[in-house]
Amino acid sequence: MKQFQTAYSGEKSFRETVSEWKARQQGGAAWIHIFSDGAERKDIEAVCAAIDELMPDAEYVGASASGCIYGGCVSTEKLVVSCTIFEKPDSFAIPVFFPIEDGDIQPFQDGLRAWMARLQGVKAIEAITTIDTVPIRDVCKAIQQEIPEEVPVWGGGAFGDNIFRAFLFKKGQPFHSAGVLMTFIGGSDFHIQYAYVSGWKPLGYPMKITRADGYVVHELDGHPAYQIYEHYLRIPNDDHIFYNALEFPFAVEQDGRTLLRHALSCDENGALTMSTRIPEGSILHLTYGDPETIMQDVMKCVREIGDFAPEVISVFDCFGRKTYWGGTEATREIVPFHRIAPTYGFCTAGELIRWEGCMDHHNLTLVIAGMREGTSETRKTEALPKETENNESTMSMVNRLVNFINTATAEVMEANATLSVMAITDQLTRLYNRGEIQRRITDRIEENKDKPDGGNATSLVMMDLDDFKHINDTYGHQEGDQVLMRISDLIHQAVRKLNSDASCGRWGGEEFMLMLPGMTREAAAAFAEKIRLEIEKMWFDKCGKVSASFGVAQAMPEEKPDPLVVRTDTALYQAKAEGKNTVRQAEETPEQP
Repeated sequence: MKQFQTAYSGEKSFRETVSEWKARQQGGAAWIHIFSDGAERKDIEAVCAAIDELMPDAEYVGASASGCIYGGCVSTEKLVVSCTIFEKPDSFAIPVFFPIEDGDIQPFQDGLRAWMARLQGVKAIEAITTIDTVPIRDVCKAIQQEIPEEVPVWGGGAFGDNIFRAFLFKKGQPFHSAGVLMTFIGGSDFHIQYAYVSGWKPLGYPMKITRADGYVVHELDGHPAYQIYEHYLRIPNDDHIFYNALEFPFAVEQDGRTLLRHALSCDENGALTMSTRIPEGSILHLTYGDPETIMQDVMKCVREIGDFAPEVISVFDCFGRKTYWGGTEATREIVPFHRIAPTYGFCTAGELIRWEGCMDHHNLTLVIAGMREGTSETRKTEALPKETENNESTMSMVNRLVNFINTATAEVMEANATLSVMAITDQLTRLYNRGEIQRRITDRIEENKDKPDGGNATSLVMMDLDDFKHINDTYGHQEGDQVLMRISDLIHQAVRKLNSDASCGRWGGEEFMLMLPGMTREAAAAFAEKIRLEIEKMWFDKCGKVSASFGVAQAMPEEKPDPLVVRTDTALYQAKAEGKNTVRQAEETPEQP
């Protein structure tokens, strides 16, 4: 593979350049990229016309950009054209445009399936899309379903803003503002190695999106979303919030993977408009971007791509990274790749990559694809510097402070988790304490009070150890504690096997309460009977055998929690009065509070 590049500076000079490319083609297929960062329509059309005339067999694709990769740099050129020429006779690059109208993804998925069935030897797919005008998550799902897992897919989003609308085009077709442009690449000796770079690291506590609507995140942990920037980072809600927030995007946990998302703006109510939709209930982490940390990740990727020895490197760099670096300073993370092999690409409005079997839409990432024909032995790459090791001698002050914050945060979270468990747990039996089991009963009854039957049924079992005072008085409280702990463990194991939603707690002294969701009174009584029999079998070194009495009641329609507990307690009292070591069911008429 060979690659040539030029920045458009006029029709005459461009035609001369294309003629030179044609002279070097020598029979292999040609694949051309045309990226525009604010170029005039007539100039793009002049470029296409020259290619059609002088290289009529060449395939070309194009898109709007937020900056073109030219000579390994994020350039200020408005129109950059890159020509990749294959040298193997059966290598190919076939672009196909899939329009998406009114968000209907089905024609795209059907078309993708048809092309994959039609083409043989596809080794990789480059995808460019108009992210803002298509349901991008559905696009990713369709690619995931229709493209075999062994075929790499990478690419990015055409850039658009308030001045220029995002667009795509290919040979023989006009500009499009809603669709996916996919180039199927392959050949018997075509090879690819691809990767992506983030560089942003998690910072502080995890947060949950408690209210969201489309692209807008209204609340995090029940508070206005913007508060996280205001309270912790002192970022004002003004015209510069986009630029300030770029240094601190969110890491989103999605389907077991972590994706970066950044805020575009904030309204007067503290709602953040994000770069893409984030579902309500998602878990977020604030992250930070430190130049040293980012470049460490970049250089690690450089060495991986360098070991592959590519002949051409595709670069899709998020415009957010470009903004973070300060425009053309983003060149810093592109140049190391250009030292390996010629690069082409642009600054995108989001990136696409299938990684570890999952096709995702990313933000603030750098997507790299190294390509070659033939074996790596035929290529020699420039010696590359090793990435800076993240050790005590090279760690920046920012990294040290963040490490301190994250370590302290983890310790506080661990302590809070321990305190939370202690607050709801009885210290002797390790069952829920009375306050927690009572809260769970209340929540369950209130949720199902209109129709407490079938799967919504709830039964309570109250259990009391018989003659427990005699055990304490005769054998001591230590023996009494042993009895309570062993019987608590028996109850806990039985309830856990019964139903994952069931709960058990110490009601007080030697009394226990079991809440059994989805169980009728009769089923709960049968379960209580099994526990009673198991207790009868137990043997204690000092006191010998023990027994227990049980009261069972099922929640009635419109019955409140307290009357239900009273009926359960009354049934337990009847069991005690009738000789103990038995199970009694409550009357089905609820008592009035």
